Amino acid sequence: MSSPSLAARADTTVVETHTTSVRRPETVVVSVRTDDQGAREAARWAEKVQGAGATALVSTDAQLETQIDTASRVLVLDPGMIASWRGFGARGTSRDRLQLVARLAGRSAHVTWASTGTQAEEWVHAAA
Repeated sequence: MSSPSLAARADTTVVETHTTSVRRPETVVVSVRTDDQGAREAARWAEKVQGAGATALVSTDAQLETQIDTASRVLVLDPGMIASWRGFGARGTSRDRLQLVARLAGRSAHVTWASTGTQAEEWVHAAA
């Protein structure tokens, strides 16, 4: 017995369907800080973005790269020392910052880093 010829196998049509559960955000706000405080800050800034589709993440989120690749705009919250004293948010560690930089490598076209509240406000207003 022989197997079907290549021509016979090529004539058969196989229909494949793929479903995905990953939400496609329009805007992503990422906190360098990886704890609950960082998540709250990211959520607070995501709420300021007008319109639907804003997603808040922390830098250790498992779906970070996928969410960033599908988003049209990304804001990374990385408060400097003085900005954190002025209430912009709590600082992340150097390790968290470097890990996030490594994860975002090659994705800088639509990513904006904000180290002050003024920079973040300008980004939010530009999104409106």
